[in-house]
Amino acid sequence: MSVVRTEADYAPGAHNTPAKILLVDDRPENLLATEALLRPLGARIITAESGEAALGHVLEHTFAIVLLDVQMPGMDGFETAQLMQTRPSMQGVPIVFVTAISKEDHFASRAAGLGAADYIFKPINPDILKSKVKVYLDLYRQREQILSLNGTLRQSNEELERFAYVCSHDMQEPVRMMNTYAGFLAEDAAGKLEEGTLQYVRYIRENAVRMQKMIRDILTFSRVGREELHLETVDSQKVLDEVLHEVRDIIEAKGAIVTSGALPMIEASPTLLRVVLQNLVGNALKFHDGSRTPEINVSARRAGSRGEPMWRFDVKDNGIGIDPAFSERIFTMFQRLHRSEDYPGTGIGLATCRKFIRLCGGDIVFSSTPGVGTTFTFTLPDKGRPQ
Repeated sequence: MSVVRTEADYAPGAHNTPAKILLVDDRPENLLATEALLRPLGARIITAESGEAALGHVLEHTFAIVLLDVQMPGMDGFETAQLMQTRPSMQGVPIVFVTAISKEDHFASRAAGLGAADYIFKPINPDILKSKVKVYLDLYRQREQILSLNGTLRQSNEELERFAYVCSHDMQEPVRMMNTYAGFLAEDAAGKLEEGTLQYVRYIRENAVRMQKMIRDILTFSRVGREELHLETVDSQKVLDEVLHEVRDIIEAKGAIVTSGALPMIEASPTLLRVVLQNLVGNALKFHDGSRTPEINVSARRAGSRGEPMWRFDVKDNGIGIDPAFSERIFTMFQRLHRSEDYPGTGIGLATCRKFIRLCGGDIVFSSTPGVGTTFTFTLPDKGRPQ
């Protein structure tokens, strides 16, 4: 026989979905006494007078803790615990064995082998039992709160990314038209307006172009993780060459020296690699004070031999450098270290890089000395290397 107590969770202020305790003992008087002892803890208490009845409850409920008598007719506590643990819902649930007879060491060893959280001898000290159960209940509730908060945070992030995608997508056309008509105005007004007034028109166009870039960057960021990531064999040297070709005018204007080792063939997303290299090379070219010739080196090597094999890419420059105190800030959206008048940008590029790389199982960090230069290091799993 088994009993399910359904009072209003036994305590004021209990959660809408209270934690559940399973008591298993073949003696009804023991169940009643233990239930009365634990009732003030605010948990829902379910009782069973046999191992078979306990297994039935495990199929229907998720428990925070199980108090299980060892000596029972038919299926004993050890057999019951072993069968309980075959259920996915029981993985990690603490089982406390309670016994009046089995005090020998080998019984305790057997309980430990089954993953028992504790092994208590009768007669039970009420204060000790209540204290131990309270600890397990608190841990269970904290874990449930964390899972709930994680779920809420994940949903909020998804909603925010959807909002960013929709807004930025819908903003593209009006900003494009703003830029276009400002251009028409500048052409039509040439020679008719004072220079100061024409400068205002140029300000409109410059900011429209800046907003267009920001919208594109937000769209790129919001797509990361929303669309399926397709991995293929990518020639990383070819991707770098294409990126350098796109910025060749900037390289020539600055007289920059860009070198690279023989970059490898890797299993990756070509889009991912292009976005990462565009941002890192672009930043290396941008963040220079003009006091010396910009130098950029891109290299790659295998790493992570003791764990998961990885490719390590380094993008090194001799620019203005970054204060290590800003190690997290630079990877946060819209967080900038410099005025846009000095170094234009949207503050989204590095956040996109990290999101992309982590989605693929890698990471990105940097080392820097202000006034000397910076090295950005990112890793990607080496899919072609034997584990």
